Amino acid sequence: MNAILTWPHWRSIFAVIVVLLNAACSPVPSEDEKRAILTAYRQQAYAVYDDAYMAAKELYAAASDLQKSPSQTSLDKARQAWRQARVPYSQSEALRFGNWFVDDWEKGVNSWPLDEGFIDYVDENYQASASNNWARANLMGAQHIIVAGRSVPLNYIVNKQLQMLESASGIESNIATGYHALEFMLWGQDKHGYASGAGERPWTDFSQDPSLCSNGEHLATTIAPCRKRGEFLQAQSMHVLSQLRDMRGYWAPGNGNAGARLQQADVNEGLNRILFGLLAMSAEELAGERMQVALMSNSPEEEQDCFSDDTHHSLWYNALGIENFYYGRYDGRNSIRLQSTSLAALASKYYPELARDIDAGFSETKAAMRAILDAGNSGEQYIDQLIAPGNDAGHQLLTRAIMALQAQAGLLKKLGNELGLSLTSPASVAQVAL
Repeated sequence: MNAILTWPHWRSIFAVIVVLLNAACSPVPSEDEKRAILTAYRQQAYAVYDDAYMAAKELYAAASDLQKSPSQTSLDKARQAWRQARVPYSQSEALRFGNWFVDDWEKGVNSWPLDEGFIDYVDENYQASASNNWARANLMGAQHIIVAGRSVPLNYIVNKQLQMLESASGIESNIATGYHALEFMLWGQDKHGYASGAGERPWTDFSQDPSLCSNGEHLATTIAPCRKRGEFLQAQSMHVLSQLRDMRGYWAPGNGNAGARLQQADVNEGLNRILFGLLAMSAEELAGERMQVALMSNSPEEEQDCFSDDTHHSLWYNALGIENFYYGRYDGRNSIRLQSTSLAALASKYYPELARDIDAGFSETKAAMRAILDAGNSGEQYIDQLIAPGNDAGHQLLTRAIMALQAQAGLLKKLGNELGLSLTSPASVAQVAL
């Protein structure tokens, strides 16, 4: 006897067919769409590093002017050039953790915190890192330093010598190269603690007039330390410039460099690098190392730009850089708009509900970071005031930003999961990068 299918049976069959058809036809990003994101990422990386390089050229010129013609005016111009150089560089750090060679290179240009007594004079209340025998080496004031039992003269300051001393010391905080070494040389030690105020190095610290050359509040006995400070400015501003020139070259148009290899590599591996970099910078570095550590320790030394009190700008531009690389945009000398080939566009097309959540997450992060930026720009609450014990309002500002960045990272991780990415550190596949 033939079975007769009733409507409830047909309805069940139709439902199964619809589910199967939806599964079969469910759109997924194509390889071409994914590769377009890699191409845009490379273009954006080149734009931001080119801007950082151009800003470093201006920093080098300003440092040279300060060395040749020290005055309050030339010191102020060099300080402003340093601040401006940090704007594109801070945005470039969104590239750091997704690209092992950037993370490795970063140590030579942005290492911190540093024991400033290793470089120059500090006051008697200076607290150095534990067990650092060179914490008061004072390379600018000393005539020699003992390295492996041998006396090394310090008559002149050159970059290779500084790099050698960093390495020979075996102490991570003995940093004499990069942006923050330059920052210390331009501002000097911040003696204000939790009170408002940055370092106050006088311009006479660079004067080679024997009647003016100073070590802070005291007249120097010779012009040697002032001359060496000028040499230090020259050496380090050139070091930063040359390092950025090299990194810019890794992303430049053409074949045979890191950017080309990323663009031509497996698309999922490339997307893994991009997303891993953005979420690691969000949660581990920016929320963790740069904000939570300072907040929990209540230590001004853990403030990234502690000599200049410019940390509120660095944090803002770090967060903006993460946002830029998600949305495919960048504003600077080399402003770029690549939204149609961005992660945001991909998420909006294929995972619209998640995309809306990510948009909301970035909006919350921006609002939280804006509050910190405004506090610093007001001149009333720099980061070293926000982290001060008992400053509940300041702690709340930082905590809100930390939580927003961590939530943002979680949403980016969800996007990676939707794309089937491992979200593992690209260091494990480092050989493909260069």
